[in-house]
Amino acid sequence: MHLSGDKVSHRELSGKTGEKYSLSADISEALGLQNVSVRHEIIPAGRRASRSHTHTHKEEMIFVLEGTPTAVLNGTETVCSVGDSFGFKPGESNYHYVENRTQSVARVLVISSLNVNDRAVYQDTQ
Repeated sequence: MHLSGDKVSHRELSGKTGEKYSLSADISEALGLQNVSVRHEIIPAGRRASRSHTHTHKEEMIFVLEGTPTAVLNGTETVCSVGDSFGFKPGESNYHYVENRTQSVARVLVISSLNVNDRAVYQDTQ
């Protein structure tokens, strides 16, 4: 199935505290994919894509399409460039998030496995 980029609609994500996150489009749902999740994330300047979290079963990766977002894994920060990818394994020792600390928009693809037993665990201090 084909999906034209101009047909992708994004929705703004926000947290329980009111923090605004990225603009997210679930591409996999639009394509009818059932075993993999693919999301296009637009991360405005100064925002994170999500709270710091880990997964119990799901593997997750980002692929940078535009900008220089910072990937944070257990407090270790990596500034990414266009074409870079970063992987996050499930488990308690893998708390992560992606943040745009620049003045320009960042765009990433977030690709993850799907697992019905997966549960996101959020880190309270982030």
